[in-house]
Amino acid sequence: MIPELSEDLKGELISIRRQIHQFPELSFEEVETANYICTMLSHYGIPYETFGTGIVATIHGKKPGGALAIRADLDALPIQEETELPYTSQNTGVMHACGHDIHATVVLGCAIVLHDLKEEISGTIKFLFQPAEEILAGAKALIASGVLSNPEVDAVIGVHTWPDLPVGTVGLKPGAMTAASDFINIEVKGKSGHAAHPEDAVDPIVIAGHLLSALQTIVSRELSPLRPAVLTIGKINGGKAPNSIPERVALSGMIRSLDEQSRVKIIQSIKRISENVAKTFNGTATVEVKQGTPTVSNDPAMTEQFLACAAKVLGKEQVVRLEEPSLGSEDFAYYIAEKPGVFFRLGTHIEGNENTRQSLHSSRVEFGEEAIFTGVQLISSFALWYGNEGAERL
Repeated sequence: MIPELSEDLKGELISIRRQIHQFPELSFEEVETANYICTMLSHYGIPYETFGTGIVATIHGKKPGGALAIRADLDALPIQEETELPYTSQNTGVMHACGHDIHATVVLGCAIVLHDLKEEISGTIKFLFQPAEEILAGAKALIASGVLSNPEVDAVIGVHTWPDLPVGTVGLKPGAMTAASDFINIEVKGKSGHAAHPEDAVDPIVIAGHLLSALQTIVSRELSPLRPAVLTIGKINGGKAPNSIPERVALSGMIRSLDEQSRVKIIQSIKRISENVAKTFNGTATVEVKQGTPTVSNDPAMTEQFLACAAKVLGKEQVVRLEEPSLGSEDFAYYIAEKPGVFFRLGTHIEGNENTRQSLHSSRVEFGEEAIFTGVQLISSFALWYGNEGAERL
């Protein structure tokens, strides 16, 4: 049933995806995107509620059972698209470079298919169309609105495009799929003065230079090589004139880690090194840490169920059991911190099209649209499998 229904929707789903791709919107500004999805939900008679630019559509099955949530994200990135696609972004400086247009189309397709099959559904399925994933704020906002309640959600599914896997395949693993993230801001304070008289000043730029090198020893020398982590300083701001020594320099960056022990160690070391390097050169340093997202960690039992379902629906050769997590971050982590769930990679590269191998967030990345139907078939099938507790329902 599901393959036939998704096949019938092919033309429409491609049209939906291209419409969303052409008119991307930034985090918490997804007004037209949300309106368009609401229009499509109404067209198919699927009830929904709105929460700002977030949407929750709900299908109540005809049989008793629990509740499963399926999440998509809607926002785009502040990137000027440089593809030559006929449906390239029409909004200057904004692009769906992370595949959220694919995610939204997949989950909308699942809602349409499963609405037709509600007689077969046990329990309730919620479709979460979430704003502001790119700034790691949308999931928390939706959860705070109560979308995991009334009825209480038992489990969640998330999907993300993945250029490292070919179209038609999916990848996942139990346990950690993405890293926890923390934002760091370091202010180095010295004493301003004339460039010709450095002996009368304390140069925070020199301190910042030493600090940059010293901070990189945290991962290489203070953590076990068996515990992956990344510390990146991505922004430095200091000074206004070439003949002046400024009073302050600001450094900003991110920490990525896969376990709480590493996270705590890195933060402690950043503070210790920053303060002492600055002190060595007669300056001071203050460190501010703002937590981003926790780790996305797939529930082991649900992951095995999902892998078995994927093998049956797509074929064993199309299912990749990933060996390693990504050190990227995802605010799907907030859902999975509340409920057991599965976050999987949806293959999007097409053999012979090198643009579909470009990395996420590239201005030239393209996504193989056939991946939409892989996602619709798999998630819709798992929704029936999960609610009815068995492959015999597929």
